[in-house]
Amino acid sequence: MTVPQQDVSARRDGYVAGRDLHLHVAGQQLSLYPEERFATPLTYDRARPIFVQYLNPEIRSCYGRPQTARFTETDLAQVLHATRLAVLATDEELILPASYLFEVPGLSVFLTRIRSLVVRGVVHYSSHIGDLDSYVEHKAVEYRGDARNPYELTPHRSLTGDLVWRPRYAQNTATDIGQSWGAALQPDGELAATLASLARRWPPRAGDVETHLHEVPERLDGQAFISRFVRATVPVPLGAEERARIDMFLSREYLASYLRDLDAAIVADFDFGDFSCGLRQMRTSLADRVLSARSFDLGLRWLGIHDFVHRTARWPDLLTLRSTPEFGAVATATQHPVLRTRLREAVIRGRNRLRFQNAATIQQALTVVAGVANRLDVTLNQTDPDRRAR
Repeated sequence: MTVPQQDVSARRDGYVAGRDLHLHVAGQQLSLYPEERFATPLTYDRARPIFVQYLNPEIRSCYGRPQTARFTETDLAQVLHATRLAVLATDEELILPASYLFEVPGLSVFLTRIRSLVVRGVVHYSSHIGDLDSYVEHKAVEYRGDARNPYELTPHRSLTGDLVWRPRYAQNTATDIGQSWGAALQPDGELAATLASLARRWPPRAGDVETHLHEVPERLDGQAFISRFVRATVPVPLGAEERARIDMFLSREYLASYLRDLDAAIVADFDFGDFSCGLRQMRTSLADRVLSARSFDLGLRWLGIHDFVHRTARWPDLLTLRSTPEFGAVATATQHPVLRTRLREAVIRGRNRLRFQNAATIQQALTVVAGVANRLDVTLNQTDPDRRAR
């Protein structure tokens, strides 16, 4: 029997990394798999909220979605697909930065479509400043002189009234990015090649290229640390590759700032785009905070609940599904190479006991998830000290 999506699992084995929770399969079966796959720690923590990065205009532009483009029905369908997975990926909340209330086209339509989540307190917005009027005053300084200044408008209060504010406590994102900027320009840094490329056509009158680029945070003078403002501080036009490298770096550091501050994770690796800005591929310290949407969807297809989750289920149904310990175990298994294999085996063993192949109701979805979870082997290794103590 051929499983069409099997290559998706294998292709992403190398992306799973981390440090928090270790689950090991039974020692007597170690010979079935490469040793390093068993040594891969499982760091997926469902107690972490999900940061909604796939709406961010700067991040979307890194994946071919121009910031000035209209928010289409296809865009809406994709972000709703992503949000259904985000709801299932955590036992906690979904977090939007307060900037989305001003900077994201189509946000009003999106919030209307997830209204059921909003009124249940599942959707939070985060900033250092809770009062939106004061927040606008603060952000207006960061976007001063910008032809596309989004903070000249006021968001609809009807959209923000039921959103829960979650404060940020650490330093602001621009400061975090600024601290990483200098390191990225070092000879072994991520932007070293960009510096060298710019140096080849740097005008002599502009002074030393390395000094100039290191001074970009100061040259911004309080403006937002975003791509178009950074480009304005550079006296030569950026080439396509230079721009792409800087854009991706800025978006990745933006993500890192929020994930550290909020102790959050993201869902990325969608069919329609990765949207992780290389957090996992670059093997950063936050690689374990990136959850694979493809692996989630693959597991849902194996279980026969993919269509229910993405086409039939209401938002309260998804909240009911994610609240069960059985679903938590299954979701966790989708994010680890060995446990994903065991999940597939559990589905095969349990399939002949079900009277339906694809769940059509929440009760059927709960039934199949419970049946598979009860067959899912996450036995601790015999050498684990916790097991010996029991």
